[in-house]
Amino acid sequence: MDDLVELGRTGGAYGFRGWVRVFPLETGEVLERVRRWVLTDKTGAVTAVEVKGFRRHGTGYIAKWDGCETKEAADAVRAKIAVRRADFPEAGDDAVWAVDLIGCRVVNTEGKDLGEIVEIGTNGAQDLLVCAYETEPGKTARFMIPNVKDVYVRAIDVDAKRVDVDWDPEWR
Repeated sequence: MDDLVELGRTGGAYGFRGWVRVFPLETGEVLERVRRWVLTDKTGAVTAVEVKGFRRHGTGYIAKWDGCETKEAADAVRAKIAVRRADFPEAGDDAVWAVDLIGCRVVNTEGKDLGEIVEIGTNGAQDLLVCAYETEPGKTARFMIPNVKDVYVRAIDVDAKRVDVDWDPEWR
C-alpha cells in the first residue's frame, strides 16, 4: 500500500452515534470527495473504511462509517487518514494535486536545474514549493518558491516530473 497519501487524522468522538472528528492536513478537498479511506493507528494497524457520512464542522470535519456506532468506538479511533492515490478524483482543468509535484525537477527560464520539490508548504497566502538542491557532495539546502501561476510557476508537466519557474538561482 505504498500509493497511500496521508491526508489527515482522527480526533475522537463527535456526539453519541459514532461520528468521528477529522482534521485534514490540507484543505480536506480529497477527503470530501473520496469515501474509501485507510486508517493507521499508532501501533501500525491498518483498517480500511467506507465513509457513509461526511460534513464540515467548525474548522474540521466529522465522518461516519459502518462499525463505528457509539461514542466509545469513535473515541477509540485515533489514527492517520490516508487515501490511495489511484482513488483521487481528477484535479480539474489546468490543475494538479500537490502530492503529484513531489519529486519534480525545478528548472528556471534559462534552463538551469534548481533542484527537486521535496514538499509543499504554505505561508498562509499561497502554497510554497519547498525545493532541495545539493550544495556540495552529501550536503543539501532548501529554498521555497511561491506556487503562483504565471508569476513564478510557468509550466507544470507531472508526467515528465518537471516544473518550469521564473526564478533566479541567486534567490536560493
